[in-house]
Amino acid sequence: MADTQALQFHCTTCPSECLLDVVIEKDGDVARVLSVHGNRCQRGAAFAEQETTCPMRILATTVPVTGGDQPLLPVRTKEAIPRALHMQAMELLRATRAVAPVRMGDVVVPDILDSGVDVVASLDIDCAP
Repeated sequence: MADTQALQFHCTTCPSECLLDVVIEKDGDVARVLSVHGNRCQRGAAFAEQETTCPMRILATTVPVTGGDQPLLPVRTKEAIPRALHMQAMELLRATRAVAPVRMGDVVVPDILDSGVDVVASLDIDCAP
């Protein structure tokens, strides 16, 4: 049985941060957007659709570095991945070790969880002196 819900949240696709009023129909785990109001551009409507059906986020964390001048390497997904994958991705990253030297943008984990998105270094780490 489908359930209709009204949601309100800010769009984060641009600095305007429009307050969106979104009506969705939920049938189990499946959500369908019925209407979006408050957006000043089409990006707001697209954001509301994505946010209610498959929220996407950049994942940022750190991994240990072997032989580096710093103990931890900041890393992030190159693009947003489904929020539902974040816990699994964190488990995988907890077991990941980088080896110095590492350069910003280097791929640390390719295609994490078959998402098509690489995890990349966010900082240069040189070898320990």
